[in-house]
Amino acid sequence: MNLDKIIICGHELHNHTHSYIHNAFYRTFKHLGYNVYWFNEDGVNNYPCDKNVDIDFNNTLFIVHGLESKNLPLNETSFYIGHNIEWTGNQFKIPAKHVLINSSKGIPHQNILSLQVYCIRCISDNLLHYKNNKYNCYSNDHTCIYLPWGTDLLPHEIDENIKNLELFDVKNISNFIGMPLEHNVQLKKSLEKYNIEYKNYGGTFDKSSDRNKSIEENMKLIQESIIAPALQTQWQKDNCYIPCRIFKNISYGKMGITNNETVYNLFDKKIIYSDSIDDLVKESLEFDKKEDKYTIIKKLMIEVRDNHTYINRINFILNYIKEFKNINVEK
Repeated sequence: MNLDKIIICGHELHNHTHSYIHNAFYRTFKHLGYNVYWFNEDGVNNYPCDKNVDIDFNNTLFIVHGLESKNLPLNETSFYIGHNIEWTGNQFKIPAKHVLINSSKGIPHQNILSLQVYCIRCISDNLLHYKNNKYNCYSNDHTCIYLPWGTDLLPHEIDENIKNLELFDVKNISNFIGMPLEHNVQLKKSLEKYNIEYKNYGGTFDKSSDRNKSIEENMKLIQESIIAPALQTQWQKDNCYIPCRIFKNISYGKMGITNNETVYNLFDKKIIYSDSIDDLVKESLEFDKKEDKYTIIKKLMIEVRDNHTYINRINFILNYIKEFKNINVEK
């Protein structure tokens, strides 16, 4: 099956945490030269500057999030990659939340691939590893693939940060962009012991909020932070969930700081790790005084540049579906 376009379905930037995943897919496919579009739940183009007159939904690679799949175009000539979608039907399937749920329409089951985030199942369920990459996994029946998310920067953007790493205007502040949880409260208290101000932006999931930040604004806020931890909940730690924030913060130019042992191991124990937030802050501030800190950070930035951008994630997806599903996506 030869496909001639990619359509990302669901969300508008800032309306949900997954909108940032879709935005990263969109801008990376665009960078790679693919014919790509991103439509919100109502079918409105999120980037009106795209040439979108009379778009044909046939022969398309669809990337869909289950929360916003009620208007997903259904046809037999396309291939569908769905994240957290509940599919109903046997030979022909349809999202359970679809407006046409009671119709006879559907997608051939062989034209559907589930996409999940790397988690404890990749360790405990004996999933297969693609090309010996322990973080790119797939099920034995080829119905699901697993991968971590990544940084929202492209490799040349990371190179620009590497070039300017020692020029950032670092302040006595720690900025966090996202929805604050209980560990953020503890982080704020820990920072106060060192007279470091904690600030929170974004995380409203209201696309019109003035608290939202663009990629460029997000990056600048992290770059001016004296430390930028990527903290996680107990459930995420127990389930080996790897957040996109760790990749972003490193690619922006900050030392990797985590309370998740899985993340620590992903970076071969070259970042700062502790289950204690107090200890994390203490160790991170001590690292900031090291003479070779920039050398260490640059090596981590290169690791993210080469292995953890959406170019890496997209290449895995496209290579996998070409090898096992006989799907080719043309530019």
